[in-house]
Amino acid sequence: MRKLVFILSLIVLFSSGCNMFGKKKREEQARIEAQRKKDSIANAQKKAKALKLKKQKEEQAKKEAARKAEEERRKLYKFHVIVGSFKTPQYATAYNDLMGKKGYQTEILTNNYNFQMVSIGAYKSWREAVVELGKARDAVESTSWIYIRE
Repeated sequence: MRKLVFILSLIVLFSSGCNMFGKKKREEQARIEAQRKKDSIANAQKKAKALKLKKQKEEQAKKEAARKAEEERRKLYKFHVIVGSFKTPQYATAYNDLMGKKGYQTEILTNNYNFQMVSIGAYKSWREAVVELGKARDAVESTSWIYIRE
């Protein structure tokens, strides 16, 4: 009888131990799964950060290209027909809008004395500017003049 009790005790002991080993296995799987989720989130955040950085670089490259194009345009088109010059920026903006509504390709320039000048055309050569100045004096403003941007 003692042998039977001993054998039954061993069976109960080993059979209950299986659950313990299964529990450890499930805990290990849960830990591995949690680590995978954490790694996945970190990887997604890393990719999002890289994408954001890439977009910022592209935007900066576009701005730089636009700045260079504007600089080249300024070098080429340095003669401007000015139809108004204002010390107050709001007046220059209002007059610029008015000229734009009349169909002119306008631009606001600022000189060394901080006057806001409204240009209705930029030209590559002095001759083109003089021809357009005559037209501007007849059609827009009799006191129009030519500004040479350096």
